[in-house]
Order: sequence, then structure tokens, then C-alpha cells
Amino acid sequence: MLCYGPATSYELKQRVGQTIGNFWAFAHSQLYDEPARLVAAGLVSQSIEQGGRRKRTYSITDDGRKALAEWLAEPTLDQTEVRDTGLLKLFFSFGASPADIRRLARDRYESHRARADGYNQQRTEIESRADRWQLKTLELGLRYERTVERFWKDFLDELDRDPP
Repeated sequence: MLCYGPATSYELKQRVGQTIGNFWAFAHSQLYDEPARLVAAGLVSQSIEQGGRRKRTYSITDDGRKALAEWLAEPTLDQTEVRDTGLLKLFFSFGASPADIRRLARDRYESHRARADGYNQQRTEIESRADRWQLKTLELGLRYERTVERFWKDFLDELDRDPP
């Protein structure tokens, strides 16, 4: 995130929340702990405000840019991990009431629809200033959410035709 410009840990938290936080979950404490480790490794520099809260602003170094380029060049062969509580509950729904199953399907449908709508709104807001790769990540997020939204809608329709 520092390759987009210097930032404090708080500013990093805001950047992440509006961007990669949509598809890469991690503890926010990392945004406070990790910069110090990167400074020690020479990948990031820091400037400390004199007086006041003595906030630290971090910037990527040339070595940090080189490490980022090396990481980007590495093959990415691992499988995508899906951790979906709704699917987990559906899997174990043999013990659920028909009303609970319908509520699960409706809630998941509405949740994915709302998230997809949010991605559309986010795209509109950042389209003029985001680079094409950031927009591609939003595109995949939107496609994913619309696909999963459609799954739950189809499931709701199936429940209407053939109740449990």
C-alpha cells in the first residue's frame, strides 16, 4: 500500500479498508506491527512527527520496491480459499427447519446483492482516479458477488417450487 504514497498506520488502515480489504482479510493490528518490521528490514523508511502524537509516516524504499517486484514476479499457483459461513450452514442444514433454511437463503441473497451494489458504487466513485488493475479487482469482486447472489436467488426459487 505504500507504493501508492507515504502513510501512517491509520492511513494504511483506511486505504486497505477501501481496497484490498474487500478480498484479503487480515488483522488490523498488522498495519501497526508490520511497518516496524519492514523498517528494520530496510524495505520501508519512517519519519516521526516532532511533538504532538509523534505519529510515524512510512514510505517504501528502493529496496522495498525491489522486494515488491520480486514478489509480483513469483508464480501464484495456490488455490483460492473460500470461507463462507452461509455455505457451511447450508451444508449442515439437514438439522434445520424449513423456515431457517429459507431465512439463510434470503439473508445470503440480500447480503451478496448489497455487496455487489456496493462494488458498483465504489467503482463509480473511484473510476476516474484508480488504475486499471485496481478496477480489475473490483470487476472480479462484482462478478463473484453477482454469481453468488444468483446462486442464492435460484435456491430461493427452488425452495418455492420444492419446499424442504
